[in-house]
Amino acid sequence: MPRPSWPRYELITPLSPRWRSAIERRIEEERRLTMKAVSHGARIHPGQFWDLSGTFLFTVYVMTALGFGAPVPQTWMGRTSALIYAAFAVPTHFYLMLNASMCIVVRIEACLNRLRCDPDKRDTVLHNGTESPNCSRSSEVLKSTRSCVRKNIMRLLGVLGVCRWMFLTAVLYYLCGAVAFGLVREREPLDIAMFPLEFTTSGGLDRVTGYVRILYGWYVEGAVMLLSCGLATLRQHSGSAVSCMADKYKLFETQ
Repeated sequence: MPRPSWPRYELITPLSPRWRSAIERRIEEERRLTMKAVSHGARIHPGQFWDLSGTFLFTVYVMTALGFGAPVPQTWMGRTSALIYAAFAVPTHFYLMLNASMCIVVRIEACLNRLRCDPDKRDTVLHNGTESPNCSRSSEVLKSTRSCVRKNIMRLLGVLGVCRWMFLTAVLYYLCGAVAFGLVREREPLDIAMFPLEFTTSGGLDRVTGYVRILYGWYVEGAVMLLSCGLATLRQHSGSAVSCMADKYKLFETQ
């Protein structure tokens, strides 16, 4: 009686090529899944985005930068709420910033005009014929002191360029942010120079402490206010070329 022919199976041993190929395929699959998870924001020790300070910074990012660098809500309800908030917050914030910056520029110009005026004539008119010689000498000393203080203030404002040298003011503001958010926190030189990247989702925002997030939110608001002051200054002191370009492209109202 002939024996039945059983199918022959090749035994996979640790030394066989099939074993090695199966291990390599599994490693490649794990690597692909890990890279996909990391690209979606997975971390070994994840931080927290949506606490009070993170939500505050998210609202500032939406108002100022239209949400660039901010964490994205993961639920459809959260995303819908963020879109509704942006629809109301962005134009309101833009309008308030333009009006507040115009008020600041006008007030600064008024203060500068008061500092530029000659106080001697005003004091002479007020005190003409009513002072004794001793009071006159003391008033002269006081006038010279006030004049010296005014000159120093005007010199300082001329260096900083509050109303005219907005580029220098912006550079100084950025350097102050680099010192406050980079050097004080003992970061590397490259991280100090590019400190805004740390406050983005991919830059490690989840590992930033809460009070630093709040301070950085106010720093961003200050930067937007500085930009608005620059636009207001351009409106106040625009030349003929700038006025022509503004009228042609409807950038802003010019008088």
